[in-house]
Amino acid sequence: MRNGAVQTFTVIGLRSDVDMRDLFIAGVIPGPLSDEVVILDTSEEEFTRWAMEFDATDADSAAEQAYAHCQEEDPCSW
Repeated sequence: MRNGAVQTFTVIGLRSDVDMRDLFIAGVIPGPLSDEVVILDTSEEEFTRWAMEFDATDADSAAEQAYAHCQEEDPCSW
C-alpha cells in the first residue's frame, strides 16, 4: 500500500559473491534497523549477508531502491 508518506525501511538479504550486483532480498522491515542487524562471521556459500536502510513510501519501493543501489555500486556496499 502506497500512502505517499516517506519513512525509513531496512532491507535485508543476500548479495551474490559471484556477481556483486545481484541482491536476493529476504525481507523489508519498517524502521532504521541496519545498525541492529548482526552480520554473522559465517556466510552462505557464494553469498554475503547484507542490510541497508532506504527512505521510501513503502516496502516495495525500498526493495526497488536496494536493487538499484546494488546495480550502481560495485561491490554492493553495506
